[in-house]
Amino acid sequence: MIRRLARTAAALAAASLSLTACGGDDGGTAKPAPHPVFSEPLDRQVFLALRHTQKAGSAELRQSVTFTSRHGKAVQTLTGRVDFTGSRGEAASAWRVPRQFPEDARATILGSLPGRTTGDTSSRYTVDTQTINYRAASAGYWLRYSGDIKPLWGVDSISHLRGSEAAVGGTLLEALGTAEATARTGTAGRSYTASFPLKAAMNLFPYDLRTEFVPVPLNDTVKTAQIPVTVDVDADGRVTRARADLSALLSKEKDSALADVTALHAELTLAGFGASKPTAAATPTERTLDAGTVVIPTYDAKAGDCMDFNTGLRQNRLVARVPCTGSYDGKILGQHKLAGGWPGTESAMSRAERACADTAGDRSWYTWSTGREWTDNGEGRATCYSVTRG
Repeated sequence: MIRRLARTAAALAAASLSLTACGGDDGGTAKPAPHPVFSEPLDRQVFLALRHTQKAGSAELRQSVTFTSRHGKAVQTLTGRVDFTGSRGEAASAWRVPRQFPEDARATILGSLPGRTTGDTSSRYTVDTQTINYRAASAGYWLRYSGDIKPLWGVDSISHLRGSEAAVGGTLLEALGTAEATARTGTAGRSYTASFPLKAAMNLFPYDLRTEFVPVPLNDTVKTAQIPVTVDVDADGRVTRARADLSALLSKEKDSALADVTALHAELTLAGFGASKPTAAATPTERTLDAGTVVIPTYDAKAGDCMDFNTGLRQNRLVARVPCTGSYDGKILGQHKLAGGWPGTESAMSRAERACADTAGDRSWYTWSTGREWTDNGEGRATCYSVTRG
């Protein structure tokens, strides 16, 4: 029995040597593990690169959005940092709009404020899962938005500052999760030719600006135009740059506020993976006002109230009520009730003009209730105010 076992052991050893010889000599090098992005099906690689970017924990970002017209280019530059793990971020936005840029397009891009002014060309904000802190360039304080941000029916333009793919919203990261690649080049890193649905491109812009773009079907099963995008990914599988031609968003209607805009492009770059986290506190240590308390419709302000126009909500019917001891954008001169049912826009405007005639001046303005406000409140309101800054 002992002899048989010995023979068996010898035979197994010989077989083992034979298999080794047949298998060849690989020099002791193990087969490389599959790449988490590049080894997957091509059409999923941009999506997986986005997920791998988020696993880096944090990153610096820089994005430019360019509206091109026959009268020059309006360019927004967004810079910031995102903490993917902590779901927080900080950003600064700056617009460069040439003087000859079409007036309607300028107001639409920057947002319309009382006194025939547009929104500030620069602002800062911090974002986490619960709060958006916004500071206009013209303001000496932050506005803290938290919870359900809907001061007026249908108005929620501040929420686009918070993203779903990163804490800082309004970037191409919001669209890359739906992008499908059709071609790629490169050996170390990769450069992809891809596209994403028109609906995903809307996520880059405030709600009020989206209304000036082409209508997008609410039903996801309806096919729409695709947005072409080029995506660069480093050897580790992280997105470093994305460039998209968003011109398909532009409406062809002649009465569109963006009728003179002929092209729309966005470019995003990411760097500093894992090493660059937001430096600003989630709640700024500087003077901060609760937007839920101070941001009000103009018709709710009282005579003598002082107000700032830029609330971050891009709405000319909303103001921030501030102390009159410092600088401010305007002051309420009077509020007048307009009795009866909604008379239509032209008649409402005429009645408001007559109601505010006693306070008319070079820097005096007036506004009136919309049809919805008039109906909801059972009466109209003429608001007379002065513009003290801007």
